[in-house]
Amino acid sequence: MIPGSIRRGEAAALAALTLLLLALAVTPITNNDIFLHLKTGETILKTGSVPRVDDYSALARGRPFIAHEWLAGVLFRLVQTAFGWNGLILFKALAAIAVAALLYATARLLTAPPVVAVPALAFVILLAASRFMERPHMFTFLGVAAVLLLLARRRNGRRAPVWAFASIQILWANLHGGFILGPAIVALAAAGAALDSRLTPRPEGEAKRLALLSAALLAASVVNPYGLKILRFPFELTGSSFMGEIYEWLPPLVAVDVRTGSVSLSPFASTYMALYYLVWMTFGFLSFGLAVFLWRRDRVAPPGGAFPILLFTAFLLLSLRMTRNVADFALATLPGVAATFAGAFGRLVPRQGPGRPAAPPGAGPEAALRFVAAAVASLAVLFAVEGYPYTPSLRRLPGLGLGRNIPVAATDYLSGIGMRGNMFNSYASGAYLIDRLYPAVRVAMDSRNDVYGEELYRLYTRALTDADTLDELLGRMDAGSVLLEWPGQGMMTAAAAVHRLKSWTPVFFDDVAVIYLKSDGPWRAVVARDGYSLLDPALYRGGALRHENAARALAESERALSQARSYIARVMRIDALFGLGRDGEALAEESRILSEAPPLFHIYTHLGWIRLARGDRAEAASRFRSALSYQPDSQVARQGLSLAQGSVTR
Repeated sequence: MIPGSIRRGEAAALAALTLLLLALAVTPITNNDIFLHLKTGETILKTGSVPRVDDYSALARGRPFIAHEWLAGVLFRLVQTAFGWNGLILFKALAAIAVAALLYATARLLTAPPVVAVPALAFVILLAASRFMERPHMFTFLGVAAVLLLLARRRNGRRAPVWAFASIQILWANLHGGFILGPAIVALAAAGAALDSRLTPRPEGEAKRLALLSAALLAASVVNPYGLKILRFPFELTGSSFMGEIYEWLPPLVAVDVRTGSVSLSPFASTYMALYYLVWMTFGFLSFGLAVFLWRRDRVAPPGGAFPILLFTAFLLLSLRMTRNVADFALATLPGVAATFAGAFGRLVPRQGPGRPAAPPGAGPEAALRFVAAAVASLAVLFAVEGYPYTPSLRRLPGLGLGRNIPVAATDYLSGIGMRGNMFNSYASGAYLIDRLYPAVRVAMDSRNDVYGEELYRLYTRALTDADTLDELLGRMDAGSVLLEWPGQGMMTAAAAVHRLKSWTPVFFDDVAVIYLKSDGPWRAVVARDGYSLLDPALYRGGALRHENAARALAESERALSQARSYIARVMRIDALFGLGRDGEALAEESRILSEAPPLFHIYTHLGWIRLARGDRAEAASRFRSALSYQPDSQVARQGLSLAQGSVTR
C-alpha cells in the first residue's frame, strides 16, 4: 500500500505539472500550417471527399496533392467553428496534457516512482514545448504515447488488446505522417523481446507476436483515402533535397550544406532547447550506462528490458537528423529513461538496508514530492508571467487568439477591396491567405513543399532576389497583387525587386506585411486612392528622410496609421515630425512607443538611426542596444551601435 502522504504528494506534483503544461501551451496561434489544414478540413466537410489535386495555388494548381493529414484538418475546423481560435488553443493544451498523462502512466508501469517520473516529465515538457502547436504533429505525440502505454501494459501482463493498437494506428494514419512510428516502435519492442529472451528468463514467443503485430499495424495504415500511397509519402517528403533549407528539417546541432560541403552550427543549436536536448541525451546515456553496468554485475535486467535502450537509440538517431524530431525523441524516451534511472539509482544507493538507518519522518519520498510540486509550480508561474524562452532574446508569450505575426490586417485590406485573382506572396503567409481568401485568390507559395516540388520552389526563391525572374513569374501567374512579410529575412531584397519593376505600388502596410498592387492593372483606382509614393517599410531606414520630403512622409504615415495602428508607421511619423522641426511631438511619440516596449527589434533600430541622424549618440546607442536585446545577430543594429559609440566613422 502507498502511504496517503505519498499519494497526496504525487497528486500535488501532478497538479503542478498540469499548471506547467497550461502555462506552456496556452499561447497565441503563430504557426502558419494550421490555416491550410483548416481550409482543407472545411473543403472536405463541404464536399465529402479529400482533395487529390491542388487548387489553392496559382503555380501548383492541378498538381497531385495528398492531404495525408486530412482528418486533423477536419477536427481542427470543427473545433474552430464551434469554439473559435481560443478553442483551438485549448484543444492543443488538452492534447499536451493527454500526452503527459499517457507518458506518466507508462513510466509508472515501468516502476519509475513519482519522485523521478514527475521531474523527468517536467524537464521533457520544457524541451518539447516549442513543438506544442496547433499542428497535426500533436497527434503523433499522442500516438507514440498511447502505443508505449499499451506495450508497457502488455509487458506487465495487463490487458492491451490488438484492436486497441489497430484502432490507434488507423486513426494515426489519417491524422499525421508520423504514423509510421507506430509499427516501428512495436518492431523495436519485438527486437527488445528477442534480446530479453536470450538474456533473462521471459515467456517465449513474445518477440514473434510483436513482430506480427508490427506488420499488422503497417497493413492497417492503408485504411485511408489514399491507400498505399500514404506509405510512400513520409519517405518521399523527407527525402526531398530542398527540405534541408527549412528550419525544422535541419539537423539540430550541425548543418551540412550538401551543395557546398560547408559545415555550420544549426540555427537550433543557439536555442535553450538545444541545451535541454543535450542534457536529456546525456541523462539517457548515464541511465542506460548504469543499467548495463548493473546487468553485468548483478545480472538484473533494467525495467522494460532491452526495449527502452533500443527505443532511445532509434529516436536519438531520428532527432540527430531533423530538428522536428527532437521533441519526439524526448517524449518517446521519457518512460524508459525515468524507469531505468530510478531502478539503477535504487540499486546503487538503496534507501534502507543492513547498516542504513531509516529515513526520519518528513524526509522521505513525501518530502521530495512536496519539493518537486513546489519547484514545478514555480516554473509554471515563471512561464505564465515571462513566457517560454527560445533564446535569451526570443520568447513565446502566453495569451489567446492569433499571434502578431499573422497578416490579419493585410488580409482584411485585401478582402475589403474585393481582391480576386492570383497573388505573389511570402512563404509563411500562404496558408493564412488560402484560409481567408480562397477561392477568390490563389497564392504563389505555401508550406506544402511536397505539392510544389524542388523546381517550382527554386524558381520562387530566385524571384525573391532577382527582378527579372520575379517579372517573369508575375507574368506567368498573371498576378494582380504582391504581399511580403517585410520584417522577414531577405524581404528587403524582395521589396527592392518589386520596386525595380516600376509598375507596382505599395497600398497597405503594417508591422507584419506590405501589399503592392499593379498601378496599371484592374486595381488602378485603388492604387490612386491608397498608393504610397514615398514610404515602404521594407525599404525604409530611420533618419534617411530628406527635409523636402518630410511633409509628404507625414501625410503618408498618418494615412498608414488610419489603415492599421502599426509601430512602423508611428516611427515613420516621428521621422517626418523631426524633419518638419516639430521635435516636441516627435519626442512625445517616441516616449510613448518606448513605454509600450514592442518586441520588434527593427522598431528600435529605426529609432536608433533617427537619433543618430540628429547627433543624439547616447540615445541612439540606447535604442540600438534595445534592438540587439531582441535580435542579437542583427548586423544593422550592431553597425548602428558602433557608429553611436564612435568606434567607426560613418
